Amino acid sequence: MANTTDDIIKVMEAIVEESKASLKRTPDLLPVLKEVGVVDSGGQGLVYVYEGFLACLKGEALPERTTIGSMDDLVNAEHHRGVQGFMNTEDIEFGYCTEFMVKFEDDKVKKNPFEEGDFRLDLSKFGDSLLVISDDEIAKVHIHTEEPGDALNYAQRYGSLINIKIENMRQQHIDIVGEGHSTKKEEKAVHPYAIVTVAMGSGVADLLKSIGASAVIEGGQTMNPSTEDIVKAIKDVGAERVIILPNNKNIIMAAKQAAEVIGIEAAVVETKSVPEGLSAILAFNPEIGVSENEKVMSKAAAAVKTGQVTYSIRDTSIDGVDIKKDDFMGLAGSKIVISKPSLDDVIKTLLASLIDEDDEIVTIIYGEDVTEEEANEIASYVEENYDHTEVELYNGKQPLYPYILSVE
Repeated sequence: MANTTDDIIKVMEAIVEESKASLKRTPDLLPVLKEVGVVDSGGQGLVYVYEGFLACLKGEALPERTTIGSMDDLVNAEHHRGVQGFMNTEDIEFGYCTEFMVKFEDDKVKKNPFEEGDFRLDLSKFGDSLLVISDDEIAKVHIHTEEPGDALNYAQRYGSLINIKIENMRQQHIDIVGEGHSTKKEEKAVHPYAIVTVAMGSGVADLLKSIGASAVIEGGQTMNPSTEDIVKAIKDVGAERVIILPNNKNIIMAAKQAAEVIGIEAAVVETKSVPEGLSAILAFNPEIGVSENEKVMSKAAAAVKTGQVTYSIRDTSIDGVDIKKDDFMGLAGSKIVISKPSLDDVIKTLLASLIDEDDEIVTIIYGEDVTEEEANEIASYVEENYDHTEVELYNGKQPLYPYILSVE
């Protein structure tokens, strides 16, 4: 019938009928489904979609969901212990189910024109199970990846990130199959102390880990982690006590809520920037208690001066500084000290506002939009013009901020 008619409703009816028949056959096609006694959940979802199409064409209300078996069975098809038992936790190649949306921004898309095919191809380098859906305003992404931050950083070239959700699939698998299932790591080690912190950019994350951070949650500015994200990170580390460093004033509240509900001794050092977080970690002493560490690390964080360079998305005036769209802005702490079209002018003026005769160390963390050559030129400029300081240079690979400066 569907092959011989031009009536779209009859065609859609045939599609619905055959899709239901095909769904019934899925247990015979996949042994794990037959063992559990359920149909394929993705196939069931597709039947729902076809039924919705048909109802719309007929002008009818959406049908009640009809399943082969119950909805509980459908959920069990995804999460049943028997199905999950066919694999080991260590066999999961890409451990984080990552979902997010990119809200396109004109200035970014102008610089990086968005083509869905190219976008999908580039994202495929970060993992598998990739799904991209886009329209003129937004792109929705689902991907399984080992480095969620890399995928997020890439996508942020086209706009701001919203509705971010990252789940640890290895931990989910362990929770589902239970302790009786064989994995490489039967018992999670419990550490006496952990430092959990937040930052954008894989290079910044590596730097924080290299000096003592136990876990770095990808976040900050447009992608703030939730209380749940912080709690999950702490649980994944496995520790008796934890220090949380939010590194952003907008994350402090979520960090405090996580500390209250985590169920272990915890404290939040209210760091408002990555430089403050770095200084706090360096002051950490594993031989003293949580409250003592909070005081020591807070004092160290307060002693560092933070500089950041970012760019404006609209014309405005702040702190007496006139700002034009696409200008680079230099922030000393939270105060804007300069806004100019030239990145070179902004970074040099910002350095001058931060460095005084008593300062000894200038740390420069350059972002994904800055080349190594450009960063080295700025480092050389500091060495030549502030010869009483020692310069440290790191590739933070952070988005949004071409430069992050620490002066102490």
